[in-house]
Amino acid sequence: MKPISTSEKMMFNTIRITASNGSCGTGSFFNFLVKGKTVPVIITNQHVINYNPTEQVSIFFHLKGEDGNSIENLNVQFQTNWIFHKDYDLCFCYAAPLFELIKEKFNKEVFYIHNDETLIYSNEKLQDLSALEELVMVGYPIGLWDEKNNFPIFRKGFTASHPALDFNRKNIGIIDMACFPGSSGSPIYILNENGYTDKKGNIYLGGQRIILLGFLFQGPQMNITGEIKVENIPTVSQKLVSDSKIMVNLGYYIKAEVLFDFKKVIEKDIQV
Repeated sequence: MKPISTSEKMMFNTIRITASNGSCGTGSFFNFLVKGKTVPVIITNQHVINYNPTEQVSIFFHLKGEDGNSIENLNVQFQTNWIFHKDYDLCFCYAAPLFELIKEKFNKEVFYIHNDETLIYSNEKLQDLSALEELVMVGYPIGLWDEKNNFPIFRKGFTASHPALDFNRKNIGIIDMACFPGSSGSPIYILNENGYTDKKGNIYLGGQRIILLGFLFQGPQMNITGEIKVENIPTVSQKLVSDSKIMVNLGYYIKAEVLFDFKKVIEKDIQV
């Protein structure tokens, strides 16, 4: 398949990460530009990889055909070093060594479409948004995916507070969306493929807009007594039955600007 529209390209940005205990969550590709060099990484939550910086994971990758488009999939198990954020449930690993491993072992190249720094709005630009914006989240809720074609599932929802404001904690936002196990690590976007209206009422007919708001990691849950707790979005292997927890269709995300902390780490790691 040759992706053309922005939403089609999103289908090749995420990966379904299965950890050593069988739990699964969402990862996504992101390219940093560091001193003129492109550095591809995989972003996910720390709890998706069981808080283990050397966790062995299994991932299905899209592979390139002779025409440069995706033609087949490959399931790869590998162990790598995940670099943890010191303050947030977010981590990354370098993707280039994995790409090189697949090239060496299978003589194939990975087909992927990355997010990058141009999709991250500064807080000043986020203030130009409205409090209520329509959202798209891409991932693998309750582990579901298109197994035949190796594609994620799209969910839609809305911002539940203004994207420019922190929700109770620095660099945290909240969304109104069904956030189920397996969605941990899912990228959250404002996506307009065929026009949009800004908060001043200006209409952009046929205009396209894509903003990476952040990555899902937590959500409030309510038990049968009415007590509300904020917990990590579970991975699929975790069960929500013994204490009768009820999802309340809200989710917390780590704002995308936190990724710039990872860029500082990469700048120290990469020798140019």
